[in-house]
Amino acid sequence: MRIERVNESTIKFFMTYADIEKRGFDRDELWMNRKRGEEFFWSLMDEVNVEHGEGFGMEGPLWIQVHAYDRGIEVVVSKSQNGEEDYAMDPSNMNINDNDIESFLNDAVESASETEQSTEQFALVKFDDFETLIEYAHQVELDETVYEDLLHVYNGEYYYQVIFDHRLSKAEIQGVEASLTEYGSPSDVAPALIEEYGDIIMSHNVRAQVRRFFQEK
Repeated sequence: MRIERVNESTIKFFMTYADIEKRGFDRDELWMNRKRGEEFFWSLMDEVNVEHGEGFGMEGPLWIQVHAYDRGIEVVVSKSQNGEEDYAMDPSNMNINDNDIESFLNDAVESASETEQSTEQFALVKFDDFETLIEYAHQVELDETVYEDLLHVYNGEYYYQVIFDHRLSKAEIQGVEASLTEYGSPSDVAPALIEEYGDIIMSHNVRAQVRRFFQEK
């Protein structure tokens, strides 16, 4: 899990579903079991306070926003400030207490699921090194007009993202994903984290650019 202190009253953290499982929770049980959902939320807040000491107290109401992604979640927690009239709140934010965490989590996941269903599918893999990406670009034959792609660098590692055209069938998408995983491994970092903190070094037909500038060894 990565924790980011946004300001004196706001904390943001990112978790993969693997992070959730390491803490003894199942991703599905969080939304179905009220007690486990509460335990999970407050265990995260305990970690936040351990990480940041007394600088982020739990007194007063909390405003929370959750974004669920294919491989993890992003959570933003803000303390309500007295007299803060200009606090921006979107429909997924809620003022919660111990008794309504379950409904909050359910609403957040349902909203995220509806958003994911209305957007294009994507895949994100990590290459061990740039040479592996070069090999992938030269060896795999794909119709490169049916998807957009991006190459990110995050913490010195290469992450390749493919955004599929809505016209592709499930079988075609699975075929592209199978080719990707022959050369790369599924990302263990949440897409939101890479998009926010990584750098895009290539975009728009990455594979063609790699073939143009780099010869396979």
